[in-house]
Amino acid sequence: MVFLKSALTVLGIAPQRHQAQFPHGHRALRWRWLAKAVFGLLGVLLLGFEARADSFDEYTVKAAYLYNFAKFVEWPRQAFPEINTPLLICIAGQSPFGDTLAVLAGKTVESRPVEVRYYPELTNLERCHIVFMGRAEQGQFKAILAQCGGRPILTVSDIGQFVQMGGMVGLIESEQRIRFAINLVAAHQSGLKLSSQLLKLATVVIKNGEGQ
Repeated sequence: MVFLKSALTVLGIAPQRHQAQFPHGHRALRWRWLAKAVFGLLGVLLLGFEARADSFDEYTVKAAYLYNFAKFVEWPRQAFPEINTPLLICIAGQSPFGDTLAVLAGKTVESRPVEVRYYPELTNLERCHIVFMGRAEQGQFKAILAQCGGRPILTVSDIGQFVQMGGMVGLIESEQRIRFAINLVAAHQSGLKLSSQLLKLATVVIKNGEGQ
């Protein structure tokens, strides 16, 4: 319920105290309706916002993906040693985002502040919770994956065939929309739990070494 309230707030549809269509005492019914609404909206959000390249900047959309992925991943407790440990979104190597990620300043996930950090030298990624590597790292992404391997770090990239080569989330441009594929095996091996809602929205989910 707390997660649903926070998701509704982010989307700007937090329930009001007075809702004529839900009489007093029917709170469960109201929240079921809102749950359907929020996941419907998140479906639009996560599947590229129904946005085409000519109306949305590619990396503005991808920045929103990074933030929203964080809301559908459960990290093991040891990934956050302190109650106020921030959730770190890290950019490995050259950043293709420009200053787009500045919009995440002040955002939170499950009450944890979100921080964006840049690692152009491709080192010291151990404390990160999400690591993004852009297409400029095509020749080095396997080394980045090796550095993150076995750690509770969600790896994300727009490099082609990323999930087939061991990455966890691959961003794919298809018909001028941004979609995503998931390697569930790689995520589980790193101790991450991905929401079933997120899996439903993926275009490809690799399970037991096979795409489904």
